[in-house]
Amino acid sequence: MATGLRAKSSVQNFREVANAAAERLKPLGNSAAQRFSMATQYAREKMNSANTDVTELPPKYRELEEKVDRIKAQHEAFLRLSGNYKRAHYDYVPVFSETAKDVVSTVSAGWTQLLTGSAPKESDHSTDVPPSLAHAFARAARSSIGHDSQEPMAVALSKFANTQEAVGDARQRMDAQIIARFHDPTTVALATTITAAIKARRHVAAARLTYDAARTKMKTINRSGNISNEEAVRVEMEAAEDQFVAAVDDAMAKMSLVIESTEPLKNLAELVAAQAKYYKEAYEAFAALTPEIDELQVTSEALSNSA
Repeated sequence: MATGLRAKSSVQNFREVANAAAERLKPLGNSAAQRFSMATQYAREKMNSANTDVTELPPKYRELEEKVDRIKAQHEAFLRLSGNYKRAHYDYVPVFSETAKDVVSTVSAGWTQLLTGSAPKESDHSTDVPPSLAHAFARAARSSIGHDSQEPMAVALSKFANTQEAVGDARQRMDAQIIARFHDPTTVALATTITAAIKARRHVAAARLTYDAARTKMKTINRSGNISNEEAVRVEMEAAEDQFVAAVDDAMAKMSLVIESTEPLKNLAELVAAQAKYYKEAYEAFAALTPEIDELQVTSEALSNSA
């Protein structure tokens, strides 16, 4: 009884694995019969891997696979990070009152246009959320300048605001350059050559399953001694072998294109160049501001001592 239950359970598990494989293989099989054959072979390998004869892929193919996987992972990791350059004020969290004020202003303007039928007015950029931390510092500094613009602190705040705004503008230029010369080309590479290589590898997996299924069928015929349809199965096996070899060659060619491409290094150089230019401009701006702030500090202390 227990043996019967175990046998029934094994058959059920085999069917479940085969059915699941058939669903995954739908895009790859040319016909229902081919998908069934591939799914059956897949289930046979999963359920009885020790006793199943599986065609090995060439060592060079495996080596190319590993390299492409590393390149794909690198592209995906960089894109997750470089995508930040598309987001406004990614380097700081805007003050809630600023974002709320911006939303309320936008909604209010929308209602006014809807009720009056008037044309939309140009945005008042003084109410916009600063696009960078440097721009936010510039706004905060300007809003803190008092009535006496000749006071050392007022002069310092004005100079500080101008410098921060210049640095913020430089950062926005860097963002645009990185998106255009690094993020977008990297996205294209991932969606074209790398994706083509991955798709070709899936075709190899499908062709290998089809070929091994045909080999298994041939072995079954040889063991049974029933040679009535041996020739038809042999032709099927040889055709499957040809398709498998062609799929391997195609995948290796596509993976080689990914590995031999000079675009990733070129794109990385563009990323470094954009960052270097920004940090150089930021350094020069603050280097010019530092002695001016120091001089105003001395002036402020002198005025304080003479008071």
